[in-house]
Amino acid sequence: MKNNILFKKLNNNGFVITSDSFLSLTLLFLLILASIYYVSQIGFSSWNNIDLINSARDLSIVFEKGLYFENAIAHGSSELLLEKINSTPQSFCFETSIIPEGEVVPIIIASKVGCSKNYEELIVVNRSIVFNDSNIISFYNIRVEAWYK
Repeated sequence: MKNNILFKKLNNNGFVITSDSFLSLTLLFLLILASIYYVSQIGFSSWNNIDLINSARDLSIVFEKGLYFENAIAHGSSELLLEKINSTPQSFCFETSIIPEGEVVPIIIASKVGCSKNYEELIVVNRSIVFNDSNIISFYNIRVEAWYK
């Protein structure tokens, strides 16, 4: 009878932590700390690369659909290309080269202002265009390079 009274008083008056519950709470805390550590180690570089690839592709499509390449070839100037490249987000750097088919040296190069070619990873998008100038058909390779500032 005395044991029952003592047990009821302990349950009504306070909270008793047994050794097994202490051990389980400690293990739970260590598991949570370990998971937080490993989640914090995840890098998002692959997501950044996908974003950079998409931006380079988008820029080359805008240039092609907006006839920027054709205008640059016809006028021999990179002025319109530079205007569009400089309006891209600050964290992206782009360089566009227009190379005649079968040659190695570009005839027109447009690089974003304020960007230098010191990068960890370079994304390159290549396109080909056909330029018709007074019934003279010429082929050009377009190279759009992209990297993070």
